[in-house]
Amino acid sequence: MEAPPPTKPNDTTKPSTLSVEAGEGEASPLRKLFAVASIAAGIQFGWALQLSLLTPYVQLLGVPHACSSFIWLCGPISGLVVQPIVGYYSDRCTSRFGRRRPFIVAGALAVTVAVFLIGFAADIGHAAGDDIAKKTRRPGPSRSS
Repeated sequence: MEAPPPTKPNDTTKPSTLSVEAGEGEASPLRKLFAVASIAAGIQFGWALQLSLLTPYVQLLGVPHACSSFIWLCGPISGLVVQPIVGYYSDRCTSRFGRRRPFIVAGALAVTVAVFLIGFAADIGHAAGDDIAKKTRRPGPSRSS
């Protein structure tokens, strides 16, 4: 497949790599679409798991049901704060690995550590002195009879 001619006589830029047809040694558009869709599917599975298990899990850890909605706010609030900061610094990054790659690797490592910490939160709390059998009281007016 030949590269399209430059649009201007003095234009020496390379042609766009976003072509519909795959060249020699390149993945076909269907294969690229499947790769991107499988990544998006993995992300959606993660969100579905979080949506179905977060509230019961934090209640198991002793957080009252009325307060579990505040935990749902942690993700959007952290995204509101962290994403612009990471974007600012990644736009100005001059790493030999590229502008985005160091932040992607650091974010993936941070998420991996966070997932393990969340998974072992009850054990870490017990090791730190929490009593597993102790139940927390619901905040608000007392309901004594």
